[in-house]
Amino acid sequence: MQIKTYRGTSYSSLIRKIKGELGTDAVILSSDCISSNGNKCYEVVAALENGTDNTAQETCPSVNPKLDQRMDMDWRMEWENFKNSFFKIIKSNIPGPSITKRQKQILEYLEKQGVHPEVIMDLWSSMAENIHLPTLKVLGDVVPTISWDKCLSSSRIHALVGPSGAGKTTTILRLALDARRKGPDKRICLVNTDTNHAGGRLYLKHYADLSGLDYMEVKSTSHWQDLAAKKSSYDLIFVDTPGLGDDTEPLSREIRELLSMHCHLVMSPVYGSAQIDHYLAGLPCTDGLKSIIWTKIDEACNHGVLINTSWKTRLPVSYFSFGKSLRQCSSPATQESLWMLIFKKQLPKGSPAAD
Repeated sequence: MQIKTYRGTSYSSLIRKIKGELGTDAVILSSDCISSNGNKCYEVVAALENGTDNTAQETCPSVNPKLDQRMDMDWRMEWENFKNSFFKIIKSNIPGPSITKRQKQILEYLEKQGVHPEVIMDLWSSMAENIHLPTLKVLGDVVPTISWDKCLSSSRIHALVGPSGAGKTTTILRLALDARRKGPDKRICLVNTDTNHAGGRLYLKHYADLSGLDYMEVKSTSHWQDLAAKKSSYDLIFVDTPGLGDDTEPLSREIRELLSMHCHLVMSPVYGSAQIDHYLAGLPCTDGLKSIIWTKIDEACNHGVLINTSWKTRLPVSYFSFGKSLRQCSSPATQESLWMLIFKKQLPKGSPAAD
């Protein structure tokens, strides 16, 4: 285990430095406010479990990738349990910066909602350093939202990436119908790249035909080049991709740059934190991600994972999807709807998508 001691005048800057040097899996062993040369400063001791599996995998390729994934998942769950248990032991002994009683109640609630201990400590520090700001403003800096209209105006082509079953295909249809409702004359094309699964493919094509949307399938590099040549004839293009972990070629950097494509991560809070961390570790296009779209938010018992994921990826939330129909079951994300969902369990008001 690697253990390092950090000192500085700002608690939150120390936390950011720890995350930058040791990563988000680092554990805070102790935190104290001390006096150095007559000046007040903070001392934080952090630890990181040294991994040796990567070297072994480089020298000895695995013969059973599924077993490796299962072992990796088990390790992540054990490490998560260790962090949570260790945090419970030490948090009562951490003086930390001063925050109000109301803010402590908020952090306690978020902890019960499944927000990671390291995120709680970061929020604690940010609240103390910005005691003059409204609490929701501080929270919003950790879990930002971005206007979906702004996302659409920034690029003509948008791809949704995420695990199988997260709701990418249904969300694409909702996004396309919502765009059609706002602009009846818009030329919209739905592109399917997951040609190995007939169910999603037929579903997307069926509703594209019913809604008067163009439909295209991409199976090779030449198809991507054809799409690049045709993209100027469309106002919006939505791309459905294979599920993470499927034995298919992901969207390469060359393809994304060729099409000036923006990618959006589709996740569901139904997945546990360890499962989402596993998906994030295997993302093929992290540098091209612009936002997070949360689906099936009506099926989750808590929504702390929304905070954990934005904190880990630094991605804003852009859209919510929920329910089973295509009408009034999705909504652009706002700070108000985000925190009403987390604190009040109140679903956003759905957009009345066109018939």
